[in-house]
Amino acid sequence: MNSSAQFLNASEAAGRLGVSAKALRLYEQRGLIAPIRTAAGWRAYGPVEMSRAAEIAALRALGFSLAQVARVMEGDSRGMEPALAAHQAVLESRLRQLVGVIEKIGSLRDDLARGEAPSAGELARLLAPRGYAQRRFRPSLALGRRAVRTGTDPTAELHHRPAGQWQDPAGSAPGRDIA
Repeated sequence: MNSSAQFLNASEAAGRLGVSAKALRLYEQRGLIAPIRTAAGWRAYGPVEMSRAAEIAALRALGFSLAQVARVMEGDSRGMEPALAAHQAVLESRLRQLVGVIEKIGSLRDDLARGEAPSAGELARLLAPRGYAQRRFRPSLALGRRAVRTGTDPTAELHHRPAGQWQDPAGSAPGRDIA
């Protein structure tokens, strides 16, 4: 196996990590990663850089700012507690939401046993209980950042995914009409 096969260009690395190439450049500017440069000057990400970038992406998904990420990666735990508490609150909220959906499914199954079929709308609300068109604000998990507009799923932005793979709870891509 040739050694160049172990290295990825910025686009390939970003795709595998579920972040943008711009995010990788920002990580480099902040001194968090140091990809090698090819003879032509292109960034190349090897196994060490990919591992470190994956850790950065995971910390970002937990709500850490880049400054907090830098401290954590240096072994400094200051600022971890508030970010972890915020992430826990989001997950607990999602859990309560899921329990509600499970209870609703049980109710619909009871109705079916009595011969009462649920409407298409009731079934659709199982996936998007607050309605697709409703938008929410949630505080940023990284301290000191503004609130960000989110879709119906408050945890959707906690997960880095390659472009074009994000879906809302109703299964449609953001910004597209629901047919």
